[in-house]
Amino acid sequence: MYSDIKSIQYIIAFLKAYNIRHIVLSPGTKNIPFAHSVESDDFFTCYSIVDERSAAFFALGLMQELREPIAISCTSGTAVANYSSAVYEAWYQKLPLVIITADRHPYYLNQLEDQMIPQQNIFSKVCKKAVQLPIIENDKDAWYCNRLLNEVFLELRSNGDGPIHINVPVETGIVSFNTPELPEPRIIQRLVVNQNNQLWVDKINALKKAKKILLIYGQNHPISKEEEDIIHTFTTKYNCAIAVDHLSNIKLSSTIETFMISRIISDEDFDTLMPEIVISLHGNYTSYIRNKLVNKKGFEHWLIDSSGDVADPFKCLTTIFKCSSTEFFEHFVANNTNNISENMYLKAWRDKINTLKTSTIPFSDLYVVQKFMHLIPENSILHLANSSSVRLAQHFELKKSISVYCNRGTNGIDGSCSTFMGSAIAHKDLSFLLIGDLSFFYDMNAIWNRYVGKNIRILLNNNEGAGIFHYNIGKEKIPTLNLHTAAEHFSSAKAWVESCGFVYLSAKTQEEFDENLPLFIEKSEKPIFFEVFTKKDEDAKILKSFYKNNMSQKAKLLSTVKKIIRK
Repeated sequence: MYSDIKSIQYIIAFLKAYNIRHIVLSPGTKNIPFAHSVESDDFFTCYSIVDERSAAFFALGLMQELREPIAISCTSGTAVANYSSAVYEAWYQKLPLVIITADRHPYYLNQLEDQMIPQQNIFSKVCKKAVQLPIIENDKDAWYCNRLLNEVFLELRSNGDGPIHINVPVETGIVSFNTPELPEPRIIQRLVVNQNNQLWVDKINALKKAKKILLIYGQNHPISKEEEDIIHTFTTKYNCAIAVDHLSNIKLSSTIETFMISRIISDEDFDTLMPEIVISLHGNYTSYIRNKLVNKKGFEHWLIDSSGDVADPFKCLTTIFKCSSTEFFEHFVANNTNNISENMYLKAWRDKINTLKTSTIPFSDLYVVQKFMHLIPENSILHLANSSSVRLAQHFELKKSISVYCNRGTNGIDGSCSTFMGSAIAHKDLSFLLIGDLSFFYDMNAIWNRYVGKNIRILLNNNEGAGIFHYNIGKEKIPTLNLHTAAEHFSSAKAWVESCGFVYLSAKTQEEFDENLPLFIEKSEKPIFFEVFTKKDEDAKILKSFYKNNMSQKAKLLSTVKKIIRK
């Protein structure tokens, strides 16, 4: 029987998965759940050394002779500090020491709790990786615990051996042992080019067999023609569709824009598109495809990341390819001589996407973005501010030669205009920024510099506040929405931008916008600022109507039923 503490169960399951059999135990109250669990399991060989300082050095001696990782475990408090000398020695000898320290609940730190010191990062300078596990109370905690254990064990023997530290908080008084079986850990593999060749072969075979492969291509700078060619060749050999948005900066015959479809598709319809394998690469993405996948089961997630770091957004990561995307595609292309006759998975996605309608849109921020994006000249650059601007832009097509950028790393509204200015100064040709009012006023000093050139074009959608909250929440739920959440205002950028040397254009009607848009797009001897005024509550209604028109009749019915139930 094992301890009923879930985090303890996961640690033991990972020790078994990594074939770590030898454990040096020091006595104490807090590590009783771990110590009694492993001493009762014939898989492990346990050693009892009372003094923690001696116990850790004892483990080093075992390691030097057995040439395999050794685990040590102690109770909380100064017992942990007593490991320090040996941990430093393991660091400099590059020995794979697994340090497992029990701890008290973190809520009680510095609250006069017995035998409690700051343990979480006590060895951080001399460990390849240190983690503190959560106290598991639900499925999300279990996923987080499993992910952290993958992160720490992956580093034990990666790029040379070294110590790792697992700090395990446990609630006071939990010492029951009623669990007959350990949880099944989800072990994440990390593959490096020219290593683990059999694992690479297994992955190639898995892709050959798969009928539904979804490659999610995140935010990336424009790539070379050679890179595009190798990605295209990959899609001719595997049943793959490439999910992109404008920030991906790639358009191929196998790419699909998933922003709109993933936002409105019903769960039933999405089930017909469910991938067997998801491959993700590069940065963040705007698409709602994650929302559709995160609660689904039955697919694998492969991550391409040159750093090899764990990123598990769908909670089913199985494999990390520690290599560049080009190396990944070249390897899978070179090791598959067959071409698929017809990519039915890509066709299925296309059929769904082709049902979307972009019918006549009334004057609104959505209308403004639609017309603006259609007229952006070839070879321009386009910067999109967070958060409404980048989302609205995903609804409409854009010429392939236009490079698109956005501060999507953290999705913050600050700095969008400043980033654009730096890029536009370096680009020289026509450079466009689509930005909302709060984002602009937050960063308005960005246009106050000596480098503003005649190539700069800024389109400000001013709907007097954070319109996204009128769409996502609405005044029906929060009557005071405009006061603090949407930060309603009635400001205009006119005086400021004119004082900074811009030609200022404005529009409050569709006719005024349509008349001024060509002037905004044309080349000129001065930078141009175009401020378009709409109303945020009307913008939200028009966007909701736009989506409602694109929902299937079945999805509309379900949505209506849900609203009735909520009432």
